[in-house]
Amino acid sequence: MGHCFSVFSSKETINCTETLTDTPLSATLDQSQFSMFKAAEIVNAAAACAEAECIEQLKKTDVVPLLMNYLLGEEQILVADPTAVAAKLRKMVVGGAGKTVVISDFDYTLSRFANEQGERLSTTHGVFDDNVMRLKPELGQKFVDLKNKYYPIEFSPNLTMEEKIPHMEKWWGTSHSLIVNEKFSKNTIEDFVRQSRIVFKDGAEDFIEALDAHNIPLVIFSAGIGNIIEYFLQQKLGAIPRNTHFISNMILFDEDDNACAFSEPLIHTFCKNSSVIQKETSFFHDIAGRVNVILLGDSMGDIHMDVGVERDGPTLKVGYYNGSLDDTAALQHYEEVYDIVLIHDPTLNVAQKIVDIINSSH
Repeated sequence: MGHCFSVFSSKETINCTETLTDTPLSATLDQSQFSMFKAAEIVNAAAACAEAECIEQLKKTDVVPLLMNYLLGEEQILVADPTAVAAKLRKMVVGGAGKTVVISDFDYTLSRFANEQGERLSTTHGVFDDNVMRLKPELGQKFVDLKNKYYPIEFSPNLTMEEKIPHMEKWWGTSHSLIVNEKFSKNTIEDFVRQSRIVFKDGAEDFIEALDAHNIPLVIFSAGIGNIIEYFLQQKLGAIPRNTHFISNMILFDEDDNACAFSEPLIHTFCKNSSVIQKETSFFHDIAGRVNVILLGDSMGDIHMDVGVERDGPTLKVGYYNGSLDDTAALQHYEEVYDIVLIHDPTLNVAQKIVDIINSSH
């Protein structure tokens, strides 16, 4: 157990020896013999303390093999490097909830990609596609045409990220302009959300509430529309949990509560990183010291999500793959960039299990 001494500081080692009392043998031993005896006693005490600390640390990580067995035993779960994943999980378990932050995409990550019939559900931008088509078919068709044009570009395996970015900026910018020009009211947009085809993944409500209960910050980093996410959470949960924060495109409203602009800078799929975060963001103090990150996403752009806070702990990347099983190149790419890949998973079971083992030891 000699390698375990790294978990002790010199101060902690001294504290372990402070309980030792002077031995009566000092009266019968000369000074050099007594010093050697005392030194051996101190070393033994320090070793015992270090061993006890190691045992406690190992107890905390006993849950990791159980979770790894589950992950490796499920056909729809891919783990390219089990050793690396287990190492990250151990560090997270030892760190506990107080060292953990969850950074998650929303569309098709916290929300479902398809319903039980296999029909694709809506994204936050898709809320306008669905509802505007019903009320103003001509305007609705413009939203649909934009999606039909740019969606294949976003997921094209033949274009680099740099080549895709100008198209994403055009797509997002045009869609936002249509929303602003129509001057949709806040009440109208809230009603759109009530009638939308956004559906939580199974277990999402419990997952969000569990994070709040254990004071683990949840940063929802979305290239969608943040207001839609806020309204959705309010409608489903009754209120936005105090631990939940948003980085997203926000609709700005005028004094009459009509849409008048969007927040800057624009956030699209391929710029989800700290460059789009205002440095005075209010939640920075809530996540200070949270060095262990659980990252949840469903696209290549999501793997770069960070919130601009320096940290030295592990990032466990969990990716939801919603593409075709026949697209082996895309699936392989997900395996290369995500630690854990969940294929066509409509639940948050794995994310919940990860949080559960982190909470179980503290």
